[in-house]
Amino acid sequence: MTVSTEDAVAPTPSRPRRPLNQAVVLGAGFGILILISVISVFLVNRAREDAAQVAQTLLLENTISNLQAFLLRGETSQRGFLLTGDSRYLADFDTTMADLDRTIQQVQSSTVGASERRRALADRLAVLLQTKQDELRHTISLRRSGDTMGALAVVRTDRGEELSREIGSIINQMHVGEQNQLGERISASRSSNLWLMLVNLAGAVAIVGIAALALRITRRNTEDLRTAHHNVEEANLVLEQRVAERTADLQEANNEIQSFAYIVSHDLRSPLVNIMGFTSELEALRTDLFDRIATLRAQAGDTNGAADIALDKDFEEAFGFIKKSITKMDRLINAILDLSRQGRKEFAPTSVSMTEMVETIAATMAHQLMERNARLTVHPIPAIVSDRMALEQIFTNLIDNAVKYLRPDVQGLIEVSARETPGYVTYLVRDNGRGIDPNDRVRVFELFRRSGPQDRPGEGIGLAHVRALVRRLGGGITLESELGLGTVFKVTLPRRLVVEGNGGKHA
Repeated sequence: MTVSTEDAVAPTPSRPRRPLNQAVVLGAGFGILILISVISVFLVNRAREDAAQVAQTLLLENTISNLQAFLLRGETSQRGFLLTGDSRYLADFDTTMADLDRTIQQVQSSTVGASERRRALADRLAVLLQTKQDELRHTISLRRSGDTMGALAVVRTDRGEELSREIGSIINQMHVGEQNQLGERISASRSSNLWLMLVNLAGAVAIVGIAALALRITRRNTEDLRTAHHNVEEANLVLEQRVAERTADLQEANNEIQSFAYIVSHDLRSPLVNIMGFTSELEALRTDLFDRIATLRAQAGDTNGAADIALDKDFEEAFGFIKKSITKMDRLINAILDLSRQGRKEFAPTSVSMTEMVETIAATMAHQLMERNARLTVHPIPAIVSDRMALEQIFTNLIDNAVKYLRPDVQGLIEVSARETPGYVTYLVRDNGRGIDPNDRVRVFELFRRSGPQDRPGEGIGLAHVRALVRRLGGGITLESELGLGTVFKVTLPRRLVVEGNGGKHA
């Protein structure tokens, strides 16, 4: 066995820097973005409300201004009718009064929910305007009835002027109040817009910062991954070299063991043959010796042969033990020689129809199945590229083993099926036999080891031979079993066998 010059030592990878926690950074980034989004939505809504309030204030101011315009136009229409009596002024007066009523209602509606002072001013303004309208309508009514002087007398009184001054004063107060409120609302709107701009700017800065930090983390992790990948490649190179060396050593040791087994088995056969020959000679000598003793007894007139019969029986029993031991030794030597030859045999990969091959094996065992009242079911199973002879030996041993250990009290059921995985096929040989004790599920694959009662012929070589062949084909074998219920042998083989040197491995 060759010995490697020096065990290669795998380089110790440099300890990578502790990277920033990506999850923490991303979580913080998402948290900041969510916070900025919430604040932005709040500020946008607030700015929208401020804008709506500004628009409402402007609308109210415009409505108040319209009140003055409508009141002035109403007074003009009234004076025109009083002076000329032209009915066209009445049409314009009626339209103006209707607009005035509608406008004052709008003013009152706009102050709903406002301060108490604003509501009081709006209510007082509505009362004064209504009084003013009544005065205007009263003068027009007098003029229509022909009492022109009476109508003019009403106009000359100070009541109408007082109403107009008071209405103007209230309108001015309302204008001042709305202007103040407009300034406050414009200031609030500008503040909301400013905060919104600042938040958006902070969000943009935060996004840029998070992006920069994420880029830094990515670069650092990429660098660490490259370093780790480089270290792994170096370690793999060293490991492959060590594996190649160990594989070569194991192969050489295996070859030496096989050669040793072959030599020992071959050398043991010679003394075994001598023992068998001398045993035959001893049997012949025993027969001749007892014949001479019988002759001498007859010549001496001794008719008591009971002692000779007992002695002959002892000899017969001793020779029987010797012959059985010789036969067993011969079978063991043949098995060792067979294993040694199989270990040196080179595989010849070929496409094998597994369904057809297993059905052929079942046909050759039809008589055994009939004797054991058993049924063998072969499901369609995938074909593979492997050594046909090795496959036949594997499945012949497994099926024969299943038939051998069926229970006599139930009908024997044996089933062969398969499961496919990428690159491999697992073949299952299932039976309802007596099962294997959990303590024996490993050692049944060992040479000369058997499980359960030794009431079936065999030397404990079959499953060891099966495991050796499966391993050489690049696969593996396991079993699942339960006492009294049966056993399942699982043989996993590569779809394609590639032969290298004096053995095989899967593609």
